[in-house]
Amino acid sequence: MDHPSVEPDEIWILNVEGLEMTADEVIKELQDLTWPPGQPFPLMSNIGARQGIMNWGASSSFSEFLLEMGAGGLGGLEAAGLGAAIRYTYGKFRARSQGDPWEDSISEDVALAQAKARIVEYYSVAEDDLSVQRSETDGVDEIFKFTFIHLDGRTFGAEVGVIRQSPTCMRLWRAAPST
Repeated sequence: MDHPSVEPDEIWILNVEGLEMTADEVIKELQDLTWPPGQPFPLMSNIGARQGIMNWGASSSFSEFLLEMGAGGLGGLEAAGLGAAIRYTYGKFRARSQGDPWEDSISEDVALAQAKARIVEYYSVAEDDLSVQRSETDGVDEIFKFTFIHLDGRTFGAEVGVIRQSPTCMRLWRAAPST
């Protein structure tokens, strides 16, 4: 079942292993991004974190951070500036934990499956109701970018990269149908 009234407009997902910062330090940096200078209140957002230790052949620690954003009150330039700041900050965190080169790690089909799975998970839509509208491989930013159209006219997007040879969805977004 779809829940458009309670869904975030954009979700930034950061999965890292062995980050050289504490979770509290990462959360503080993310919180700073959501509070524009000179504003009395932060932007509509939700920050979440999950940490663990994995012992599966070899031991490693992992963390997942979510920054869910609502578009409430942001103009085009403000939204673009915030997006650039988040992309820079997430890139900095990923660079501190990233393992092997990404280019040969996964196929576009695997990245597409990861993108659809995350959209279904976070936006509660049926996978069969999503049709690929656009697919792009960005070698500079080392990500696959996908745009989907839903049966109800909403547009969804996902950016999938690779961290430690594993497909990782880094950003999701949605937009209302064009009128």
